[in-house]
Amino acid sequence: MVQKHQPDLGGFDTDPDRSFNMPAAYYTDQAIFEREKEAIFFKSWRFVGHITEMPEPGDYLTQDICGQNVFVVRDAKGCFNGFYNVCKHRAHELVSGRRGNVKAVITCPYHAWAYGLDGSLRNARFADQVKGFDKSGFSLSTIRVEIFCGFVFVNLDPDARPIGECAPGFEETFRAHAPDLDAMVWTGQANFDIAANWKVVAENGLDGYHVFLSGPAHKALGELMDGHNLKMTTHEGWAKLHAHAGTGDNKAYGYSTGEGQTDEYVTMLLWPDLLLFTLPGANGVWSFLMAPEGPGRTREEIAAYTPGGTEMDDATKEAVRYMNEVLGPEDVGLNIGVQKGLNSRGYRQGRLMVDDARSDMSEHTIHFVQLMTLKALGDLG
Repeated sequence: MVQKHQPDLGGFDTDPDRSFNMPAAYYTDQAIFEREKEAIFFKSWRFVGHITEMPEPGDYLTQDICGQNVFVVRDAKGCFNGFYNVCKHRAHELVSGRRGNVKAVITCPYHAWAYGLDGSLRNARFADQVKGFDKSGFSLSTIRVEIFCGFVFVNLDPDARPIGECAPGFEETFRAHAPDLDAMVWTGQANFDIAANWKVVAENGLDGYHVFLSGPAHKALGELMDGHNLKMTTHEGWAKLHAHAGTGDNKAYGYSTGEGQTDEYVTMLLWPDLLLFTLPGANGVWSFLMAPEGPGRTREEIAAYTPGGTEMDDATKEAVRYMNEVLGPEDVGLNIGVQKGLNSRGYRQGRLMVDDARSDMSEHTIHFVQLMTLKALGDLG
């Protein structure tokens, strides 16, 4: 019997109190990324968008999952149906762009095979001249779709557990911090192309150490929230950062916590690559997708949502500006700097800074991302 090779994890430990980071190869190696695609991204619930981006029958959203292009379309009954974005004839892509509308039929732009919004083949030109042609054998390949917190998710694994079972308590917790969640409407997004591994980006989103008031990065964010009292917790399938508002007198943006505005900073990671969060003084929520496109490249999509899609108040507009023009670019630069260092021959793995109190500077949330990765890959022995 051939024994499975176990990688050398060096000082990584399942106990965060004793652990080093994962070895740098987990952030740079193409072979490991290929394994992640199969073990993580083709088996996890993946974010597509918000239901308010698809209000009418025939509206669709596309998503690329590590090279697997898929789409979700809304049918006349209001149901959301998911398919691989490929014609069953000669493999041409069926729909294009981030979003669109196909009316009542999805028509392939190559040979005009037409599919219903349920994925069934409705018409194939010349089919009546082909012996033994059976339309029922050429329906689109389906994928799982689930609506969770008002967002649309897909899963390429037909046997995957529902999101609520994969991340118990996530929805209830986020709804407690965003009571207007069901009224939220997509209002726009900013996209970034980051030359860094997706785990670098995910870890950065959960890193309290670098936003501490005395730290070198994000001083304005440390003032915006109460950076000295940031609580960070890990759970089954998700993690959370939470702090109350700092002071309206900060360098990020001015605000007051009146009606509709939250006085909380909340960031919640839904494994593997989605953050949902709120910002102090802002009347809305954000989604933050960190979609991997290679071992050293991540597509980042930051979308904002406001109640009813109404005109943003001044504080919320400033929060969006701060996120898109200041905080986002700051983090992009930090992530790129980390990725460059991970490729250095002078680095393999550093010590995680974790204390017993799991304080606002503790890196146990970073350990969570790494532990989840290694568990999914089966690399813990």
